[in-house]
Amino acid sequence: MDFSALNKSAANSFNQQKSLIKKVLAGKTVKCSNCKTLISIKTSVDSVMIKCEKNCTDIKLDAELMK
Repeated sequence: MDFSALNKSAANSFNQQKSLIKKVLAGKTVKCSNCKTLISIKTSVDSVMIKCEKNCTDIKLDAELMK
């Protein structure tokens, strides 16, 4: 079984998400590719998420918030 196409697709997706996260955390204005609303950082007591207003972009980061 040849997984090269699947691996390439997964790597591209990972790199796109990594680039998006870097831009948002750098304070740049980033719009969701699906709904064109702004993507922002949302924090709660136990999580950090990067989301658009309609939740079509929804990335939960593995991070600890400083108290």
